Amino acid sequence: MSKKNEFKILLFIAAFVITFSLGLGAYYLNSRYNIEKPLLAQIDNLSSVEDSKIEKQDEIYTVTVTLGRVESVQEEYKQLDDMVRGKIGESQYQIIINMENDAKLDQVYYDIQPIVYEALANNEYVWMKDEIGRIASQEQLDYKMFIDDNRVYLQFSDGDNFQYHIIERNDSKQDAV
Repeated sequence: MSKKNEFKILLFIAAFVITFSLGLGAYYLNSRYNIEKPLLAQIDNLSSVEDSKIEKQDEIYTVTVTLGRVESVQEEYKQLDDMVRGKIGESQYQIIINMENDAKLDQVYYDIQPIVYEALANNEYVWMKDEIGRIASQEQLDYKMFIDDNRVYLQFSDGDNFQYHIIERNDSKQDAV
């Protein structure tokens, strides 16, 4: 191979590496400054949000939010979901609601899981609401349940302690056939 051909090959490789690096840098800057920072600012402006962060791994954004006490976790979650979907797009994210651990509320959630998943499997949401309400009453907890086409939202509070649980209704679209 001649020196001229070697130089052309090296020049091509250098141009490729520089172009790839610039593209990757532009992608990172776009992701960071056109999506993540504005979205975090939007989320942090919500009065119910105490803390938030965004992480991206394998093309999926994870938005973690800590909420204060709210009247309806369903309304807050929908508002967050609309904001995130508006900035990131469909099916490229997940929202996690952070909460503090409380032994009593953790135990109640552990106790009601069979009720929740049986109700989800059998579409028995009135039964689920009644059963969870019975347990919450026994434990002297305030309890709310909300439901929509995609999720079940549970709220528990015990004095100053509260927890929110959002459970996906994965089979809800198949059951509507």
